[in-house]
Amino acid sequence: MPRTLRERATSLGMKAVGKLFEDPKRAEAIASAIGGLQRAKAAIDEAQRKALHAAGLVTRDDFKAAGKRLSHLKRRVKELTEELDQLLGPRA
Repeated sequence: MPRTLRERATSLGMKAVGKLFEDPKRAEAIASAIGGLQRAKAAIDEAQRKALHAAGLVTRDDFKAAGKRLSHLKRRVKELTEELDQLLGPRA
């Protein structure tokens, strides 16, 4: 049964990665490089966050937090409205 292009590409990719990581020293060097890139990205993200705050601008995390807070407030308003409607009873 013929495999799809995606399956063949995945298989070739897995073989290539397997070959790449066969040598423990090479695998360690790659892992170390990836770790270094992750630390560098974290440092850049932190510097960007500080710069945005210093300029009085919001960060992506600030924006997400505000969105979550707004969603929470909307749910709470709905709950309070429902409770109020129950207390007041049917309106004419």
